[in-house]
Amino acid sequence: MRLFVGIEFPEEIVVALEAVQAELRGNCRRGRFKRRENFHITLKFLGEVPAADVPLFGPALAAAASSVGPFNVALGRLGQFGGGVPIRTVWVDAGGDTAALQALQGRVEREMAGCGFPPEQRAWRPHITLAQDVVPLPGAPPWSAYRVDREPFTVREFALMLSEEVDRRRVYTPIQRFPLQG
Repeated sequence: MRLFVGIEFPEEIVVALEAVQAELRGNCRRGRFKRRENFHITLKFLGEVPAADVPLFGPALAAAASSVGPFNVALGRLGQFGGGVPIRTVWVDAGGDTAALQALQGRVEREMAGCGFPPEQRAWRPHITLAQDVVPLPGAPPWSAYRVDREPFTVREFALMLSEEVDRRRVYTPIQRFPLQG
């Protein structure tokens, strides 16, 4: 099973992300654009895991959820990973109560290290992927011209997510949700 730990979004946030993604799509020659069902913030990528090990993660993730209470996240500016063309990833920055978001991610990282998952060596940057392998049209506006038109939303839980390929499409399914209780 391919798994990750992530934050899902309420419908109004998904709609706002779709709107900015549509604007981006209109200014690109090509790209692989994420489906609305797959918008999320990854807290920890676990990778391939034996199904028999999944029940071991519940207590660790519940402990992480108990350390942080609900907090607000605001969608920010667009940015990119990769400097060449095609652009590897175009994303939306996640802001708002970044101290709480960073604390939650750090706690998930530590708890999953106790389950045998090595800590990520790269600095964690909270973001929502909109597209990959993007080739902008000549004269396309800079990332700063795009705006996600939405008020902040409250994160009340995170989920252990299954990532699988179904009919040549990546599908993310929550296995278990963990309410924030700190």
